[in-house]
Amino acid sequence: MTSEVLQNKDVDVLLIYPKTGIDIGATVAPPHALLTIAAPLHNKGYKVKIIDQRVEHNWKAHLVASLQKKPICIGISSMTGTQIYFAIEIAKIIRKITDGKIPIIWGGAHPSSVPEQTLQSEYVDVVCIGEGDITFLEIVEALQGNRSLNQINGIVFKDGEQIIMTPKRVLLDVETLLPVPWELINVENYIHRDFYIKGTNRSLDIGQTSRGCPFQCGFCSSATLRQRKWRDMSVEKSLDRILEPIKRFNLDGIWIRDDEFYIDRNRTHKICEGIIKSGFKIRWYTSGTRVDIFNKWTDEEIMILKKSGADTLKFGAESGSNRILDLMKKGIHREDTVKANLKAKRCGIIPVFALMVGFPTETFDDINQTIDLFIQLKKDNPKAQFETIGAFTALPLTPLFDLALKMGLKSPQKLEEWMDWLSDEYDLEGRKMPWFTYSERKKIGNLTYTSILANASKNAIGSVDNDFLRFFLKAVFIPISIFEKFKLKRKWYGFAPELPMARYLRKKIFYQRSKSIK
Repeated sequence: MTSEVLQNKDVDVLLIYPKTGIDIGATVAPPHALLTIAAPLHNKGYKVKIIDQRVEHNWKAHLVASLQKKPICIGISSMTGTQIYFAIEIAKIIRKITDGKIPIIWGGAHPSSVPEQTLQSEYVDVVCIGEGDITFLEIVEALQGNRSLNQINGIVFKDGEQIIMTPKRVLLDVETLLPVPWELINVENYIHRDFYIKGTNRSLDIGQTSRGCPFQCGFCSSATLRQRKWRDMSVEKSLDRILEPIKRFNLDGIWIRDDEFYIDRNRTHKICEGIIKSGFKIRWYTSGTRVDIFNKWTDEEIMILKKSGADTLKFGAESGSNRILDLMKKGIHREDTVKANLKAKRCGIIPVFALMVGFPTETFDDINQTIDLFIQLKKDNPKAQFETIGAFTALPLTPLFDLALKMGLKSPQKLEEWMDWLSDEYDLEGRKMPWFTYSERKKIGNLTYTSILANASKNAIGSVDNDFLRFFLKAVFIPISIFEKFKLKRKWYGFAPELPMARYLRKKIFYQRSKSIK
């Protein structure tokens, strides 16, 4: 595992973020997975090049030019699903041009979940497990000095025919995190109108002020990867991370991507006060809010929250069935979500709810309870918004994965088999939900896609920056959205002859796959 190091070259380390398949408007956030590992390298004087396939139409030319500079190594970040497809396509190009002489290091949610299996791919030399901020820097330094990787914690790598896994790396102190190296990307590519905070034209995902989640939701691998430990930056450091990009990029909206921003209510309160004192007129929201935590907030806390610009909160409602909520160990019940919705209405907060169906042991009575919850929340609070009603997908390291295996799930056995694992195609073969029959899986597919057209499509179109394109898409999709909402409320998801064309167009427009993967 060595690579030639050249002096006075333009690229020391090349980092690549592949397409995800859902790359439109505000869905295209900065590649924070790469920025966070680039920061220590950049701070040490390494020349780092980031290629984001989602925004760079000329990405292949940039890739070829960067490879000609013979970087020390190449890092690729990938989540489970479509991003793996594009990551492999990119890795194939790298292998061909470099004749395998430049190491390819994979990191991100998927490689971290199944590191040894990922490493078995011919397109992977090293897997960086979990937080790569320090790990990746140590890999680069070892490769540059032609040293063994054995002393680097938190990786799996190939040593000839042998696979070596080093000891787990201790979670880092988030207070030591370096500032986001915004200068490594063209930030304007990631500034959009926002999905949920209406009236913003320059909104940006600014990254995290904390890491981790202490809860144990059965469908989520994030908490497991970070050992269910929540680590927060100080109020002062958090404010610096929030306010600096607002001023630097003249933003009117921000998204803070913390898994759990509101756990420490006193900390949240002080950050909100700091935003108010800054004088910036900003609107903002975070990745998610637990309804049970929101229900504990006082009116004074909510008033300060709103005054700071956070008048939209995203809630993980997940299911309308208390049995399923208990199964996933969500720690809330349907009644908590209903209460939070009414409280949000009273306090002038716009709630955005996420729902899911298709869990192991779930019945269609449970599924219809989730649709009933959707109907009730909208009736109780007309301003309530919704993401898709997503289909449950079993993922490694999630608490429900073992249950799914017991109920017949056949987990992919190699990297390439994971690239369709999160697609919204009907699970007609029963690969992901074998506990349902063919017709039941088809109904769930219809329901999921109906919810996309009924809810998510409108918000996604609203985030498109081009005025003409946004107007055109609204003219086309708003009538469709109204029709699909009508169907959803009446649970007419068993028969949906209109959906195949919509699915086909989405796949052709966004996925744009070649047929080179075998």
